[in-house]
Parts: sequence; C-alpha cells; structure tokens
Amino acid sequence: MRGKRIAAAALALMMLFSGQAFAYEAQLKPFKDVPNDYAQEAIYTLTALGVIDGYEDLTYRPEGSLSREAFVKLLVAASQTEAGTGRLPADVAKDRWSAPYLSVAYENEWLGSLLDSDGKLMPAKTITRQEVAMLIGVSQLQMLDEESRERWLTSEWEKERDDRSFQDAESIDADLRPYVYYAARHGIMEGDPAGFKPSEPLNRKQAAAVIYRLLDNRVSGELVDMTGYYALGSYPAIHHVEKLSRVIYGWSSLQYDGAGSASLNVSTTEYKIPNGYAEPLEAANEAGAAKELMVFYAGADLKDFLKDQEAQESFIESLLAAMNDPTYSFDGVHIDFEGLKEAGSAADYASFLTLLKEELGAFTLSVAVPPIEYYKGYDLKKIGELADSVVLMAYDFTHGESRLPSAPLPLVNEAVQTALRSIPKEKLVLGVSKQANQWITAPDGTTGPVFRPAIADVEKRLASAGVTATWSMPYLLKKLEFKDERGSHLLYYEDTQSIEKKIWLAKYYGLSGVSLWHMGNYTAGDWELVGKHASE
Repeated sequence: MRGKRIAAAALALMMLFSGQAFAYEAQLKPFKDVPNDYAQEAIYTLTALGVIDGYEDLTYRPEGSLSREAFVKLLVAASQTEAGTGRLPADVAKDRWSAPYLSVAYENEWLGSLLDSDGKLMPAKTITRQEVAMLIGVSQLQMLDEESRERWLTSEWEKERDDRSFQDAESIDADLRPYVYYAARHGIMEGDPAGFKPSEPLNRKQAAAVIYRLLDNRVSGELVDMTGYYALGSYPAIHHVEKLSRVIYGWSSLQYDGAGSASLNVSTTEYKIPNGYAEPLEAANEAGAAKELMVFYAGADLKDFLKDQEAQESFIESLLAAMNDPTYSFDGVHIDFEGLKEAGSAADYASFLTLLKEELGAFTLSVAVPPIEYYKGYDLKKIGELADSVVLMAYDFTHGESRLPSAPLPLVNEAVQTALRSIPKEKLVLGVSKQANQWITAPDGTTGPVFRPAIADVEKRLASAGVTATWSMPYLLKKLEFKDERGSHLLYYEDTQSIEKKIWLAKYYGLSGVSLWHMGNYTAGDWELVGKHASE
C-alpha cells in the first residue's frame, strides 16, 4: 500500500554497540490502530516483508480505502517481480509513483477489464472487491497450463458458483465471475452470509488479508530441506534425525596457539566429540542425511589467525586428518567462525575459505554467517561463491536496554534480503535459534541485564498459572509476562508458532532450507512442525 513511512518511524530503534550508533531499517514498533482481529498477523507479516507500509505517525489506517494502483503495487510486490519500465496504461505517466508496478501488471496482462476501451486505467479510482478478485484470478491462472486454465474459465468455475451460492451472485459482473470464484475456491477471498459484495470497496485491512492469503496459498504446500545442529546435549533429539536432510555435528573447534600454530580441537572444549558418537552418526546414515563436521571459533584473535598463513595450513592439515578418518565418514565441513566486526577481516576470511576449499577435494563446504549490518568481516558474495551452502544466523539481535529480542521477524527478513543480494537463494539456508530472552524489573523499578533461560524452564513457566502469553507484534514471537517475588518479568520466546513463521519466510524467498540451532533445545511440538514441513 502506498503508505508514507519516514526514517524516524521506520527505523524505530537505535542500537548502540561499543559506542557505535547502529540503526535497523525494519519497523520495530506496533501500529497504533491495528486491531487484534483476522487481519492482524497478515498486516504485520507483510510489513515485515516490506510489501506494505504504514504511515509516519505509526498508524496503519486499516479502514482506509484503496485505489486500483495501490492494490496493483501490493500484488506486484508480493509476486517478488522486479518493478518494470515498459508499457503503461494510456492515462499513466512514466513519472507517476505507481508506474513501475503498473508496468509489470500491464506487460503481464493482469489488468484485464480494469482498462477501458481507450486503454485507460483510472489508477486513482477506488478498487472494488470483484476487481481485486479479477487481478488475483488472472495473475494466478497464468501459472497454470493452458488446458487447466481453459477448463476453469469455460466450465469449472460454474461448479464453484453453484457450491458457493452467494446470495448476490447475479450482481457480479459476468466477465469477472470466473475470477471471483477462482479467488473464492482457493480461500483468497470469501464472502459472508450476505454474499460476495462485488461492488464494495476493499479497505487496507482487507487488502492485507487478501495478499497474505495469496502468498500463504502459494507457499503452504511446499517442503524445505531441514538441517539440524547436533551439539551441546542434543542426544534426546536423536530420533528426529530422520526428519533432516543434513546434520551438522558441533564436535570441534579451531585451536589457535599463535605464530604459525593451529589445529583442530575435538576434545577439550564444549564442542567436542562425545562418548557414544557412533550412534548419532549412524542415525544420519539410516536417514540418508548428509553429515558435516562443524568447526567453531569466536576468539578475539580470530582476525590474527586469518592473517597467519602457516597456522591456516597447519589447521587444514589437522582438519583433513579428521575428515579422512573412516571412523566418522563425514561428508563435509561446516565453518562457524564468529565475531568478525572489522571490514578489513573480510578479505582475509575469504582467502582462508579459498585455501580450505582447494584442499577439501570432494568434501562439501558450508559456512555460517551473521547478519552483516554490524559484523562487517564477512564478504557474502565471495562466501556465496566458495561455499556449497551458507547458513544465515538470523538471530542474536538481542539488545538489553531496548528489550529487543533475539529474532524479531522484521529483522530476520531484513537479514535475508541483505544476504540475497550476494548469495543465490539456492545456497542460502535460514538459521533459526531456539532461545528465549528475559528481562526482570525489580520492585524498585530497576531492570537487570537480559537473561537467556533454559528452554525447559520456559516451557514449564508457560504451563504455570499467572502467566500471560500473547503473540507479540510486530516481532511475531511468543511474549510471556508474569510477576513473582523478584518483580515483573518480560520474556520473548522462539516457540513453535514463531518457528513456523520463519519456515514460512524461507519458503516465501525460495531459500535452500532452514537450519535448527541446536537440536537439543527443540520441543516435541517443534519437531512435529519440522516433520510437517521437511522435504522427504
């Protein structure tokens, strides 16, 4: 929608890291006037995606009318089609705000009967429900093969008409009826006991619901590859390996001793090969899942290691020894080197990955990367070229003072959009971290640091009396509030519902898959969800 969103409202939040001002582009404040009804989730999801906007005063104006050009803009944005510069309706100037979107619709012949005999659109005219249905029907029927499309247009729509029995069916324009019933057939637009109301205008709230249903209809039946991180006490989830396409074993780390000396450490940190390692490896073999060895490091001297060619060669030699050990039979390596904040480290890291890739031979290489708004030491384009897959760790945005949780959907979406400018979607995996963030305000009004409670404790708290649990907007995370002797508690939680929304996001962008950090944290309900969406 053609909302006016300016920087002060859209940025909404200024982060301070090490004294450096840092702003996110996503909207992180709720609208003042969006009711808790059928359209709420649609409005906030589409706002997170950047498909719709609010206004500079943080209102959405849900009852506001919608013009023809405004709805076409929504339809084009939701289709993820690049704005066009081609032909336009006769009454649309090239410099009109909506021209890039109308050009796409015009070139794709979506506008249909909205154009009059002179080829004019009247773009500012308020759009009606039956005109919306026509735009949706035409654009969606184009995706069918010719035989299926003609079958619907000539006969099948009549059966839907008879089944629906809209009381005002005769008031629907004859030429638009196949499209109205196509939208109804797929649950994108529905009537009520009074009928379809074809000539009534569509308001902004209804438009958001329609576009969201259109997108959900497109992605809901898709399946995605699921990657699980088997680390840090994940044994209770071993029987869920069958749901995964790939397992990344968090069993090693880089050991950098400085001055030309480095090796693979598999025994002395929390990321070590556990006793009974054969069982989780065999579980992956039985499931036909790929097996990768994760190498973790987040030391302050990482930037020094990336300049130490001799140490890198020593490390790679040690890593290859483990990779070639038939005891484990790993298929590939997963590099998770974290904390590179300085842009100067980007070239050094890319050089290391280039060297590693050359030595790995038939072993695959995957790389974990953070959102790069703050971590500048990751050249996403080069990493995307070198790696077979890239896991985007779209979380840990947590900020104590502002009470920003780990993975609000607007920031996850922003991170994905940024990554896709450099990494092909066929290689990009959306990383999800199962965690919670908790703030406690003491009776005297002071708020302590942010805590990350154990998942089992959060689940127990959810089942307790006195807890208010809501679906938080615009974060699209579970929000818990309760009080005890310590004070007032605010907790944001990555629960099954919010995980499903992130899986939905991965489908929307056509990403390679979704990864789960770490398997031991996920609940029975989470795993049921993973099984529902996992590719076979």
